[in-house]
Parts: sequence; C-alpha cells; structure tokens
Amino acid sequence: MAFRVLQISDTHLSVRHDHFAANVEAVRRHVVADAPDLVINTGDLCMDGAGDAHDLDLAADWHASLGAPVRAVPGNHDVGDIAAIRPDQLVDDSRLAAWRTRFGGDFWSLDVEDWRLVGLDAMLFGSGHGEEERQYAFLTQVAATDRRLALFLHKPLFVDRADEGPRGYWTVRPGPRARLLAAIGAADLGLVASGHLHIARARRIDGTDHVWGPSAAFVCGAIQEDLGGERGIGAVEHVFAGREVASRFVRPEGVADTPLDPVHDEIYPRNVKPETVA
Repeated sequence: MAFRVLQISDTHLSVRHDHFAANVEAVRRHVVADAPDLVINTGDLCMDGAGDAHDLDLAADWHASLGAPVRAVPGNHDVGDIAAIRPDQLVDDSRLAAWRTRFGGDFWSLDVEDWRLVGLDAMLFGSGHGEEERQYAFLTQVAATDRRLALFLHKPLFVDRADEGPRGYWTVRPGPRARLLAAIGAADLGLVASGHLHIARARRIDGTDHVWGPSAAFVCGAIQEDLGGERGIGAVEHVFAGREVASRFVRPEGVADTPLDPVHDEIYPRNVKPETVA
C-alpha cells in the first residue's frame, strides 16, 4: 500500500511581515484538501525564528492547522547557522531547545513501506556544536538497515556532484558532506529531499533521486545566482510504494510567484549579503 508524503518548504512564516501570506495560505488550503499521509517541512518554517520565538509559535500553530501528521527539520532561519554564514545567529543550545519544544526532534527517523525516512538538521553540519556528533552517530545507527533511505534536510548536499567543492551558503559543505555520506555507508540511499534554494529541481545522480523542494512563500530573482531548476511556488508529492518512490512537483491553486527582491531590504535590514538570506 502506497504512503504519500507532501513535502513543503521555506514557508517563512512571520509575525512582522505579511508579504507572502497569500501564498502560504494557498499552500495550507491545498494541504488540508489533499490530506496526505504525512507532511514534511524541509526547513525555514519561519522568517526569523532564530531571532524571534514568536515566529516559531506562529509556525507551530500554522502546522497544527494542516489536518495531517507533520514532521519538520530546521533551516537557518529557524535555529541559526554556522559562524562563517551568520556569526550573529549561531546554532546554540537555546535555539535548539526552542525548536524542540515546539516541533520535537530536529533529527528523526520514521519507517514507511520498505523505506526509512530520516530527517536531519543541516544546520548542525560544520557547526562544532556537540549535537553535531550525536547526529552523525544517529545517522550511522539508522542507516544500518535493509530498508531504502530517504533523507529530508534543509540544505541540499550539493548542486551537481557529491565530490564538488564548497558552494558557499547554498549547500552542505564538503567536509560535513563527506562525513554524512560515510555515515550512511553501504545503505541504499534512494532519495535526498531538500529545500533552502526556493527552486524546484529533480535529478537522479549516482542512483539517488535528489529533489529540491520549492518555497511555499517566495521566489528569488537577481539576488540569487543561477543554480538550475525552476523558480516557482509549490510543493512536492513523494509516493512511497514498496522500494520505489515517485516524486512530482505540485503547484497549489491560488499561488503567485512573488519575488523577494523588492522587499528584501525591508525584511532583512541588517548588514548581511543577499545570498545569505534566502
């Protein structure tokens, strides 16, 4: 019997800004009507949950209204980032605790069909926080299975190749990426589903489907480099049946491809480079 997961991402819910509220509401209506077996949000639930816990509260209430079971993994705007990206909003104990109080574990696993769905906290990779090592140990443990693995995390592992060099803000860095893949070992990695880039793209690379989920809130224009894929509002449906998964992009009725660029400086007034705030 098939198990249907609806992946949403980058909802960027905010108590201070409503520029993208119509899109997020249209996505919410779609989820309620669609009634998937599970909703997974691949991060940046909030516009600034790392700086204002009221955004986390809003996001918790919004996800509770979906009428379906929900799992989530944090993004940079939820729990902070590494020092090289956001020294003013580091991943720390208080931010992780704020997330866990509202959404449960920031890394987790769930068995469905012949698959093991694994949620990872991409913001721990390269952070030096003590939880980074615990997550690697967790991944080694859950990868010791005959089930196929499906990873859900905020940042994609890479843009084009597993052995590529650093891509700055956009992906997991090469060192942590290598450790992550080593922790998986010989497990059958069938799917890596991520968000963060506000781009829809699906490619099979070395036998694994790498699916970038689009944002439910906004698209990026000239402030973002060309990374391939399509820029548009939407979600992704993943149907797990036996050892197979079929993924397709979904565009909910009523969404518009609202750009971040015109309101970027209003939302992010701090002295932060544009490529670090998607």
